[in-house]
Amino acid sequence: MRSTACLLVIGLLLAASPAGAAVIRVRAGHSIQAAVDAANPGDHILVYPGTYHEAGTPCPTDPGHQCAVVVTKDDVKLIGRPQKTKPVIVENAGGQDQGIAFAKSGASGPDCLTDPAQRIKGVGIEGITINGFSGEGAFIFCADDWRVHSTTANDNGEYGIFPSHCGPGRITKSTATGSNDTGIYIGQSHDVRVDHNFATGNVSGFEIENSSGVRLDHNEATGNTGGILSFTLPGLDVPLNHDNRIDHNYSHDNNKPNTCLDPGDDVCLVPQGTGMLVLAADANEIDHNVVTGNDTGGIALVTGCLVASCTPAPPPGYDPAPENDRFEHNTVTGNGHSPDPSYAFLAADLIYLPAGGTGDCWHDNTFMTQFPPAPPALPACP
Repeated sequence: MRSTACLLVIGLLLAASPAGAAVIRVRAGHSIQAAVDAANPGDHILVYPGTYHEAGTPCPTDPGHQCAVVVTKDDVKLIGRPQKTKPVIVENAGGQDQGIAFAKSGASGPDCLTDPAQRIKGVGIEGITINGFSGEGAFIFCADDWRVHSTTANDNGEYGIFPSHCGPGRITKSTATGSNDTGIYIGQSHDVRVDHNFATGNVSGFEIENSSGVRLDHNEATGNTGGILSFTLPGLDVPLNHDNRIDHNYSHDNNKPNTCLDPGDDVCLVPQGTGMLVLAADANEIDHNVVTGNDTGGIALVTGCLVASCTPAPPPGYDPAPENDRFEHNTVTGNGHSPDPSYAFLAADLIYLPAGGTGDCWHDNTFMTQFPPAPPALPACP
């Protein structure tokens, strides 16, 4: 007999679905991709406990690689129904690059930033664990009004949860472990909330890259190489990182050796023992965070010239100087006691190396050490 709670959940899903939408159920031994192929926009796909090894489908944005599950239709949601000791797992069946990919077939940047036909809408994933893919666990590309809820990504080669070129969306109550780049990443996107998540055992726990209007709050990062990053990098489809807020996070004991896969990647430059690193970003608000136990540094605001060659000049169109960033009401103590040898001179709770940036300021932070050593004092907020 079905439980009353289960019937209530299914009833609510049906009530919330558009007229004519269906609930499609997938049980162990069956194919999630087959259910996706049969779905219409607005349908919910309920996936029951089991470990799913999908045959594989060409990835929507890179058909030369295989994805376990591909969603190219608007308003299709994958909803796992794990039980207390019985998870819903999508696992690499062998030779698959991405676990679950949400994107229109052939979508590409930068075209999808201005072409509505290349954008997918209303997709979501909930309650599913994605394990062991060579690239990304959950890949969300050129999407609007999307959601990732209670999703776990373990031991995926590069990224755990990876939205890029996206509009409004949310990642909440999710976990990412064991990525050799970033556990939970927001890239070239806008108006995204990342809240109440956990990242451990990655190179970068959380990263905001060349995005705007992102709020990253109430997350925990521990056991990564770097806990939380906000970067502006050159040469991307979206050129700027601005007007993001990073608040009420707990970034502690991020002292894992850097295990990046490609020595040319910028993430390879993240020092072991980084709590929070803001690089070349503008008008970021960093407030009410607790950052402790990170061996190289607590919170650092630095020039983009640490990752990009600025000699004799920065890359075309790239401004490496961070400007108008505010750091307020953070507790940053117990950092910098055993720094990465390449960055030993920077070791401190608060690090300020803007190389020409203006308008950055610090107010009411609790800390013990700073770089440059006081004096001078860190710029005060007006």
